[in-house]
Amino acid sequence: MSEDTANVVYLVVAAIASCTTLAKFVAWQRERSPALRLIAVCSAVGVGAFVFATPVVYRGIAALTGAQNLAELLVFFCILGFFAHTHVMSLVWRPVAEPSSTRNVLVFPLCVYVLVGVAMAAGFLAGGLDDAPHPLDFNIAYGRDPGALVMLAAFQLGLGYASVSTALRFRRNALYAQDDPRLRRALQHIAVATWFIAGYVACVGPATLAGAFGVRALEPLHSLGPVSGTIGAIIINWGFSGAAIATWRTDRRDYLALAPLWQLTRRPDPRIALTEPNQVTQLGLVYVRDWHLVTRMADILSGIRSLYPYFSDTPVDRIRRAAPGAGWSRDEEHAAAAAAVLLRAVALAESGAAVVSERGRPLPGAGLEPAAQRAHLVRMARHLEHPDVLAAAGVDTDGRLVTDTA
Repeated sequence: MSEDTANVVYLVVAAIASCTTLAKFVAWQRERSPALRLIAVCSAVGVGAFVFATPVVYRGIAALTGAQNLAELLVFFCILGFFAHTHVMSLVWRPVAEPSSTRNVLVFPLCVYVLVGVAMAAGFLAGGLDDAPHPLDFNIAYGRDPGALVMLAAFQLGLGYASVSTALRFRRNALYAQDDPRLRRALQHIAVATWFIAGYVACVGPATLAGAFGVRALEPLHSLGPVSGTIGAIIINWGFSGAAIATWRTDRRDYLALAPLWQLTRRPDPRIALTEPNQVTQLGLVYVRDWHLVTRMADILSGIRSLYPYFSDTPVDRIRRAAPGAGWSRDEEHAAAAAAVLLRAVALAESGAAVVSERGRPLPGAGLEPAAQRAHLVRMARHLEHPDVLAAAGVDTDGRLVTDTA
């Protein structure tokens, strides 16, 4: 890999990881969860590794500090810190189904990482590493320097211990996460990613050791190491953020799907809405779960309650008769019935018709738990334009009354 290519690849990976870092810090500010804080710090340290390893940054640090290869030590510390955090996470994230242990499993690995860090710093200070920056071939250039060899050996052993231990631990954790498919996949992705990091050690370690003895035949392996490490970094960032991204996509999908229902329920009285989204917030890109989805559902439910006096049972009976031909499931039938009742009620309210009942009645599907209520409202929104629903409501495609028999 040339320096120009490395500049592009490393900075792209750093940018991807920075998005994960920012998202986790935002989530931590919201929830103040120790796990989220650990992930956020871990991700930030990982970003530092790729930034310092970028040749243009590497050489900039050399020019700024006068220590020609100080960036290499910073890269090693960041990589080791990243995987130390990941290893700790794998030990802290104990699934409920896993038998608990009274032994403090963190003492030994933390001691290992402290000793590895001290050995790396000592090797760097003792080595003669100031002739020129070597952002991509440090291991080969200084593999025969005793101090550098100590630093490299400590780093490779520490990284090998961290990556293999983390991969095995996350694989085990995934076995106990059968009830949560998203969590299980995330743990599996992290386990696979750390095997790629172990591949970095498997490539660079032998090449470095061979170079120390003057054997250059394994130098091609040294080029494969960063490739394997980069692949692992991309996968592990997906493991950290994949489940959160999937949740965000689901929340945004439901937020957008509820838009027609939100517009319908506020038609008789727009003042019922808590907020009036602008063109940007209507895209549902940020704060979907924390604010926009919640307020949209609140607006819809408030609008539904205001229309209780206009609800009638006739649209429900019509939907019940049409359901076998439409092929709806029971939940879809309830959603279609609720959509028909609501469409009819809005049309009556807008036309100035007399109320059906002063006491009113609940909409079909009322009284559900929050998660089920959200799913029910989304199904209602998707049935608003169904021909059978419009016919049952007695309205045209614009929501105007076409019959007064319901």
